Amino acid sequence: MKKLLFLLFFVPVLLNAQSERALKLYGEGVKQFYNEEYVLALEFFNQSLALDTNFQIAAMNRGQTLMKLGLLYDAIMDFNTVIGLDSNYVDAYKELAICYINTHQYSEAIANLYLLIAFNPNIKAPYKQLGLCYYYTRKYELAEEAYGIYLEGNESDLEAWFQKGLCSYYYADYETAITDFSAVLDLDNMYSTAIEWRGKSYQKGNYIEKACSDWSLSKEQGLRSTQEYLDKYCTKGN
Repeated sequence: MKKLLFLLFFVPVLLNAQSERALKLYGEGVKQFYNEEYVLALEFFNQSLALDTNFQIAAMNRGQTLMKLGLLYDAIMDFNTVIGLDSNYVDAYKELAICYINTHQYSEAIANLYLLIAFNPNIKAPYKQLGLCYYYTRKYELAEEAYGIYLEGNESDLEAWFQKGLCSYYYADYETAITDFSAVLDLDNMYSTAIEWRGKSYQKGNYIEKACSDWSLSKEQGLRSTQEYLDKYCTKGN
């Protein structure tokens, strides 16, 4: 985000339609943002936009400042203003998707993420966010697919593999879940939660011996919740 602001700081030179006062206030807002004085930055951006409501870059920067302050609904309004002024402002869609995800507005987030993908079909980052949105809306097959696309070229993303494993598990694709959680463990063999979930996937696939082995290992690593599965599936007579 700071990199974006750094670039934008020089853009007003080209915006000769803006008043000198609005430009000056905008510049002060950027400086305060860099100083992590977000309340002050917000005041300057507010003043700048009061002079020129169509000052697109100031609206974009104010939206980012509002995000820093946790005022996500207000940030959403600013990013939508930016897009209303320029429907090709890609960075506004990025920030808007984040705001929608963090306010649990997943349908809106999904729509913005697909717009991002339409701008550049080769980018993979939005697919990770899509996976998360579909996971939270319990559309596990779509989530699994989105994470799969993202992981092509991002194979070292442990978090994405784990989330994909959860999606595969809840979609009852247990063989894929085992592969996904194994990929997590290839990156971090001490990830006890992934070991436990792989054990659950083994159990669902009727690989009881492997499940018990995983649960024993995760218990050794200190994961107490594993004991429940050991008692239920791995004691003699079960």
